[in-house]
Amino acid sequence: MRIEILNPSSRSDTGITEDLARSLEWLAGPRLPELRCLTLADGPRGIVTARDSDEAAPAILRHIEKTEKDPDVAGFIVACFSDPGVYAARGITRKPVVGIGEAGFAAAIALGDRFGTISVSAGPGGKLLRQLRLSGLAPRHAGHRGLGLNYGDLQYPDRVLDRLVAAGIALRDEAAAQAIVFAGAGLARYVAPLEDATGLAVVDPTQAAAAVLVAQVMQRAPRPAE
Repeated sequence: MRIEILNPSSRSDTGITEDLARSLEWLAGPRLPELRCLTLADGPRGIVTARDSDEAAPAILRHIEKTEKDPDVAGFIVACFSDPGVYAARGITRKPVVGIGEAGFAAAIALGDRFGTISVSAGPGGKLLRQLRLSGLAPRHAGHRGLGLNYGDLQYPDRVLDRLVAAGIALRDEAAAQAIVFAGAGLARYVAPLEDATGLAVVDPTQAAAAVLVAQVMQRAPRPAE
């Protein structure tokens, strides 16, 4: 039994898919489903704009349509914060499909009344604002900070940490955020340093999505004999 975590960006030089796998090692166990992280080769090269997000959806839907009849596949996670194709995918499979954006928001509001978001790129962009409106969570969104980096930079903590800590402190002190969610995949290694620097709960959305889906899948798994 496995859950497939789909990175819809076709770029293989950023290390994001490998980072996703490392960030989920804590959910590995003999009775738990395998978490298999995949790069979709027919997706766009990078997902920054709303157009990129929309162009990622067909690759996600093709993969799920091709794979969902495999009896070993228990569900899917779309590892892109704008959740491209998630709603459409739920219409072509009865297996659960979880987007990391929705899962990240849900975890954040469970940990604080108001939450901030931090993205790798420079600004919030239309796709994040659209998500907040559609989810009804805009009133609980304290603010956003962008790091002005690209995903390849995430492999180099010396390029990331100072900007990340400054963004987190600004959200805490200037926007009264009580929790922070990373608005993107591949940032799990920075959860602990940012929590230490800010004293706030920090959510990696891929970990949040995996925790939700593993729990859901295990509800249906056969119980070991007493």
